[in-house]
Amino acid sequence: MPAVRDLLSAGIVVVRSSRTGSGIVTRNSESDDDAEGLVVADSLNPQKARVLLMLALTRTNDVALIQQYFSTH
Repeated sequence: MPAVRDLLSAGIVVVRSSRTGSGIVTRNSESDDDAEGLVVADSLNPQKARVLLMLALTRTNDVALIQQYFSTH
């Protein structure tokens, strides 16, 4: 988590995702995503989460809005 905090403090958006076959990453379950400022990928694997993040970053850097994109797509 220290490396993630370094990225967040540098203004880099971080998305939590899972590589397991049926892994769903739920918000605030394993860490306090709201307090940390993390985006949660829900059921998207890391590859799909990366594509959605790249698209989202063309529109905004707002973590709450990016999380909304991940929650609805």
